[in-house]
Amino acid sequence: MISLYAAMMAVGMGQSVVFAILPMLGRELALHEMIWQIPLLNIELAPKELAITSLSALTAFVFFITSPFWGRKSDRWGRKPVIIIGLFGYAIGTLLFNSVAWLGLTAIMGGGALYLLLIASRAVHAALMSAAHPASAAYMVDVTEIRQRAKGIAKLQAFNQLGVMLGPALAWFVHFSYLAPLYLQALLSVLVALAVWRFLPALPPHQSSRDRKPKAMSYFDPRYRLFIVIGFVIYGLLGMVQQTLGFYFQDLLSLEGVEAAQWFSAAMIVSSGAMLFAQFVIVQRYNGPPMKLLFLGMPFSFMGYLLLAFSGNLGMLLAAMGLFGFGMGLTAPAYGASATMVVESHEQGGLAGLLGSIAGLGFVAGPLAGGFLYQFSPSYPYLGAAGIMALIIIVMISRYGHTLRD
Repeated sequence: MISLYAAMMAVGMGQSVVFAILPMLGRELALHEMIWQIPLLNIELAPKELAITSLSALTAFVFFITSPFWGRKSDRWGRKPVIIIGLFGYAIGTLLFNSVAWLGLTAIMGGGALYLLLIASRAVHAALMSAAHPASAAYMVDVTEIRQRAKGIAKLQAFNQLGVMLGPALAWFVHFSYLAPLYLQALLSVLVALAVWRFLPALPPHQSSRDRKPKAMSYFDPRYRLFIVIGFVIYGLLGMVQQTLGFYFQDLLSLEGVEAAQWFSAAMIVSSGAMLFAQFVIVQRYNGPPMKLLFLGMPFSFMGYLLLAFSGNLGMLLAAMGLFGFGMGLTAPAYGASATMVVESHEQGGLAGLLGSIAGLGFVAGPLAGGFLYQFSPSYPYLGAAGIMALIIIVMISRYGHTLRD
């Protein structure tokens, strides 16, 4: 299982190192200075930071589309081959993205042409790397008993968050180049893929999935649609915050690009550390229904968002990231574990793909909304996140408050 945990760490590192670098890299490439002209209408648009956050949003949209595909393939081919595809795919996609970004950093290419190539490279990257997450989650479900499933998924996500915490540490290598951390992460992904190939025990595909093509699962299936909604909200707000915090640190603290990337990476480490504490300590000792963890975690996320909006110094920013990370550490495994208990064993890969894709859809909506709101005021994305989380808490209590009493 160590190789499976290493795979999830690599996935987490790959996600967060991009979050820590992309805001400053986008500004270095002058993407926020682009002006888009609409032919015939004689209209000019200046998207500013939205041009940068849209890179992540469009990447997440590809993840949303391809994750269910890879989840079904893991039901049919087995989990291990699909995990390996995702890890090698991350390395290939990163090399492609870095090659395009290098053209911009060396002034060989710029403007709209560079932006379109960046989108295309990130789309290839997302389409390939999206295989690892649903296959890993389904593998964990296959090897854990129902009573231990919440703990198993929490442990898997904890290692993923450990990767999220370690990923931004690579941002310190921006001293050499904005692309150096991404090259290092690509190398790590290849090494982990080789470890999975060598050490992770292979599980046979489910008989029903081997005999016939797995049926696509619906997002609106009444068995788990509640968890689809919850996943979209929590990951949408996570994307809104993560994709604007780089700008927030740079603007609020009046930092240069490299210094902002380094302090933002420190804040991500604080957030991931709080998530790890929640998942390794709190969840592993919790024996109640997963739904209660949702009620426990959401208020912490709300307080974190609210504190971000009113932060005036580095200490408040770091405290806010800790609160929000602790809340995410409780809610993420709770909603994922609850969903796995309502489907059959041969549907676990397909469900893992849906849960992964809805997280991707959240990262489509979140960065776009955050980039749009940031143009009006740097605090608006976090005020908006706090308001949405407060609304969700009220709705959940009104509809499912009996869970607290049962």
